[in-house]
Amino acid sequence: YDISGAGSDRSVVVLNDIHIDIMDYIVPATCTDAEFRQMWAEFEWENKVSVNTNLSDPREYLAHLLKSTNMRCLTPEK
Repeated sequence: YDISGAGSDRSVVVLNDIHIDIMDYIVPATCTDAEFRQMWAEFEWENKVSVNTNLSDPREYLAHLLKSTNMRCLTPEK
């Protein structure tokens, strides 16, 4: 970059790779059931994903999934 009044001298700034963890910027949010269904249909999120886990309790697995992905469950516990 040029420095004002430096004549023809130039300075260089070396930039290393920048690593960003997207999970730092994902925060839990809320939406209505209708809004979620609308987004689900709009973005075609209904994809099957194979899961391999040692967790056998569905609620325990859900809690682990929510914590790992910084998400919130829209369905209230009964």
